[in-house]
Amino acid sequence: MALDCTIIIPHKPTIHNDRALELNLHALLKHTKVQYELIIDTTTPANPYGIWMRAAQTAHAETLVFTNSDVIMGPGWDVLVRHVEPNTIVTGYIIEPGNIGVADVNIQLDFGKMPKTFQSFDFDRWVLKRLGFIGNGNEVKIERGWYMPSAMNRAWFLSTPGFDLDYPFPNPADIRFWEYCIKEYGTQLLRVPSYSYHFQNLSNTEKYPE
Repeated sequence: MALDCTIIIPHKPTIHNDRALELNLHALLKHTKVQYELIIDTTTPANPYGIWMRAAQTAHAETLVFTNSDVIMGPGWDVLVRHVEPNTIVTGYIIEPGNIGVADVNIQLDFGKMPKTFQSFDFDRWVLKRLGFIGNGNEVKIERGWYMPSAMNRAWFLSTPGFDLDYPFPNPADIRFWEYCIKEYGTQLLRVPSYSYHFQNLSNTEKYPE
């Protein structure tokens, strides 16, 4: 059966990130209807951009989904995949609990600040209610969302310079990549009703002791 997308997940092994990854994988099994290939890479966790770049080279699907291990996909998330075209970057909506600042383009709601307190039933119910409110999840906007998770055409991505790895993480290589594509290629940014939950800052073990 043909693959619809390759999901690429950089993972930094810690107690909290490992728990988040378990939730991540469970949500993918539960909520994904498209056929997907999964690449989880722990080799260079200090630079997720390097992992996304390297995995894009070996991915087998025509669509790439860049995400992280501390991001939990909600029901219907894979609408992200259906709107991918060359020279287009597709994003959805990220819900965050406010462990650190929440960007204006994201939604602040607390369904658990840590993986062990994640309220998966309540989060899924909120997403389903939201999808029903906007009309079965068919709303597509030409606007800028957050950078990850995002989906794009693999051949197109490989034709670009990709993420600039000369700047060490957490320098925002994703922001620079988007700005470059918009300026050089006139890349279109689409936002679709794909919802995910991001725990924020799980690798900061001093702030989040076991």
